[in-house]
Amino acid sequence: MKPFNTFLCIICTFLLLGILCLIFPKDGIPFLSTTLRFPSLSEMFPTKETNDSLATPKEDPEEAIRRMLEETKKKEFAAYADSLKYYEEFFKNGATRFDLPDNDPTWFDRFFLNLEIASLGDGVVRIIHYGDSQLEEDRISSTIREDLQTMFGGAGPGMLPAVAKIPAMTVSHINSGDLSRKLIFGDSTLLATHNRYGPLAQLAELRGAATITFRKRDDRKNQFPHIEGFRQVRVLVGKESSNFSASLTYEAMLENEEGKTEIKKLTADAPTIQEKENISVYTFKLPHKASGATLRLQGRAEIYAIAADDTAGVAVDNVAMRGSSGTIFHKIDKKMLAESYEAMNVKLLILQYGGNLVPGMNASTEKWTKKVISRQIKTLKEVYPEADILFIGPADMCKQINGKLQSYPGLNRTIKILREIALEEGLAYWDMHRVMGGNQSMISWVKRNPPLGFSDYIHFTRAGANHMGDLFSYSLRMYYDYFKFREAHKIDDKKLNDIQAFSDSLKKEEVKNDSNSVEEL
Repeated sequence: MKPFNTFLCIICTFLLLGILCLIFPKDGIPFLSTTLRFPSLSEMFPTKETNDSLATPKEDPEEAIRRMLEETKKKEFAAYADSLKYYEEFFKNGATRFDLPDNDPTWFDRFFLNLEIASLGDGVVRIIHYGDSQLEEDRISSTIREDLQTMFGGAGPGMLPAVAKIPAMTVSHINSGDLSRKLIFGDSTLLATHNRYGPLAQLAELRGAATITFRKRDDRKNQFPHIEGFRQVRVLVGKESSNFSASLTYEAMLENEEGKTEIKKLTADAPTIQEKENISVYTFKLPHKASGATLRLQGRAEIYAIAADDTAGVAVDNVAMRGSSGTIFHKIDKKMLAESYEAMNVKLLILQYGGNLVPGMNASTEKWTKKVISRQIKTLKEVYPEADILFIGPADMCKQINGKLQSYPGLNRTIKILREIALEEGLAYWDMHRVMGGNQSMISWVKRNPPLGFSDYIHFTRAGANHMGDLFSYSLRMYYDYFKFREAHKIDDKKLNDIQAFSDSLKKEEVKNDSNSVEEL
């Protein structure tokens, strides 16, 4: 066949197919048991969508972007909401939670920021743990110290008095020489003739020569590892001194010529002296990690504290005041106290009181209690606003009432008052009574094996104190984890509110759907 004829045949075939596309019924032609169908021209040659930028889009581009961002945010918020729900549940219902002003779980943020800066090697953040006889022997404080130093670094027992009458379970503390102890709490015969008591609410008058030795207790080899390893010793001394001098020797584990480690006694370089208006701070920098030290003092001076710390991390001081209700702070020289806190970089004050208020608490003593405790808090806030303040309320306390062990009648009233005062003044409050299990819980603590409470049904055993300290640290860790979660995901206050609003909308939607399901049934 000639090429022209072939071309003509093809053209005719296409024309015939085109005519069939036009005339063939859209629904097809029934034939026997089937239906014959033929595609239409629109099916054979579909219209392509134009890419012309001038064409009108099906959806506004800005609206599409907004919708996409909104969907992305919802997915992000949904992921955050699940994580935040875990924290919120603890903050609301956890037995070991803190009660916070306005229920604000970000209350600790300033303190945590200070801790993180210190953990990076920028100085020591100090926590002073004031309290009554529940803290004697460095109980509770020692566990908190160990837990926090494990988390944030640091070493040493913190601030110690020049004269210690009650032995600690962490540090062996021996003094000799011309030192006399003065206290603002307890025995009135030990009061000073002035109000310069310093950060430990006590002082030692030096009138000649004295020696003070402190080291980790030998019988605590496997406990409190961070008591050792301090790299600096500071002495807080009153400005009203004469011919005062201080020298220090310390013990450190070093290698000998044979390559074996042994304890060596070394002499520290002369201290640097920081002069303030009311106090002087003598600082000994140690080139090695020390396990113990001996201070030799000479002259006339008032010694307010001796601090053994690392050069970075966190320090926790134990200040136990037997019989005290914490009503002493307004009696201490404010300027001197402020200088002491500043010099020692105090960032958290823990006030653990209330147990000594319980026996006498009734309706007639409420007003006095509120007044005197509020005064102490206001004083500390005025003296040193750079520190946050946390109040720990009393534990459960039991006695025989009508032949049966029961919690003290004034206990719950005391806790209510202290919590109200703390929150009104902007403090955090930690409820030991709730943590233990509420009324009569001390009975079960005493019956534990080993016992967590003494048979007086008031005080913790060492095991009980350690347990309570761990519970406190665990709770604090929850708030720190929450802080780190928000930091990692850059969740500021606005974003937190948006996530909360999103979470609330989901809850409302769930409630609505549940209601609709019930109606359908």
